[in-house]
Amino acid sequence: MIWQIIKKQGLILLRNPRQLLLLVGLPIILIAILGTALAGMMDDDTTPAIHVKVGILEHEDEEAQTDRFLEKLEDKGLPEEAMEEIQANREQMTPIQMLKKSVFGSGELKEMVELREVKSAEKEAVMSDDSYDALLEVPENFTYDALAFMFLDEPSQPMLHLFQNEGSDIGFSVVKDVVQQFQEQLTLNTFIGKEGIDSSVIKIDKDAFAGETIPFNQQEPVSAQGYYAIGMVVMNVLFIASTIGSMAFLEKKMYVFDRIILANVSRWIYFAGILISTSLFAFLQLMLIYGFSWLVYGVQWPHLLPFIAVSLAYAIAVGSIGVLLTALSFRINTEAILSLFSIIIVSLLAFIGGSFYPVGDSSAFLQRLGDLTPNGAAMSAYLAVLRGDGISAISHHLYFLVIFAFVAILIAAMSFPKRGLTT
Repeated sequence: MIWQIIKKQGLILLRNPRQLLLLVGLPIILIAILGTALAGMMDDDTTPAIHVKVGILEHEDEEAQTDRFLEKLEDKGLPEEAMEEIQANREQMTPIQMLKKSVFGSGELKEMVELREVKSAEKEAVMSDDSYDALLEVPENFTYDALAFMFLDEPSQPMLHLFQNEGSDIGFSVVKDVVQQFQEQLTLNTFIGKEGIDSSVIKIDKDAFAGETIPFNQQEPVSAQGYYAIGMVVMNVLFIASTIGSMAFLEKKMYVFDRIILANVSRWIYFAGILISTSLFAFLQLMLIYGFSWLVYGVQWPHLLPFIAVSLAYAIAVGSIGVLLTALSFRINTEAILSLFSIIIVSLLAFIGGSFYPVGDSSAFLQRLGDLTPNGAAMSAYLAVLRGDGISAISHHLYFLVIFAFVAILIAAMSFPKRGLTT
């Protein structure tokens, strides 16, 4: 009997091409429009490169300051072995050279930052030159005072002077953040050295974490078409729930449900038929639209098993919403709850879940709130799978979808009208 109910619902859908077009055609059109219109905001290859030009002005040679500091250490009568060890680590006693070579001159910063040596006589010209984003001035005795502060506990702490070009907020912000992080790292290393702490204790023990550690740059990036394929699918699949609910309520108005009850068929057979048919049609809708996205936009899933797992879990969650809407509309004997869901609640869930824009990137609270919605949890799981994550990385989203479905089905079962209560 359950299969007959599922078959009946499927035939009603097939005989309504307008509804099918809305359920399948609309998300495909939205993917094409949003994926193309907003590709420039999301795709990494269209992000403009940042080029920062920085002038660095040193008022005194750093090597000379280092020599002067080592002479001071010798005058203090340090053991010869200690002096030899200090001499061996001489390169680590030149903070400005480390900043220039190891920080600004390494990795991505080397391609982003153009560092120019500036003489004292050129300071005013550089500060009025709009091609420079910032000027870093190293005062006299900076390195000597810094070493004395770090190793001899002298009270005076030297300061670097960073000047901003008022027309370059982004470039200056980059330089400022780099210098601040370098200073914090230098201070941390000094503290560790003074306290005799083993530097290995502050390193992350990768073996303490279960699973595989994957650097961010090894994950697959998500294109705009991929993002909106997921966003539009998880939103539009929710309409399956209200569609099946509306079909069921129409059957109630036409006394089809009453005739089923009079035929001595358990109301739970009808209940299960609504749940399974909604879940099945939701899963088919997911596969159809994702299949189209794969063929037309090249949205490919690195791992098939997690993708299927998310799709099944989300389809069951949508099925639970469908049977809940059906039970509530039967209980209060009005279609208003179905209209409210399809017109207002779906749009609200889509916004919170990030279907239109990744709102979680701007607010951690919205990200957590979105993950507490069925479509938001499914979207986060789909995005993780699209980046190359496995089931272990999305297990908490799968658990949430299963728990959500169980709770919704339980509420629907308690709300579903009993024999003799239908009107």
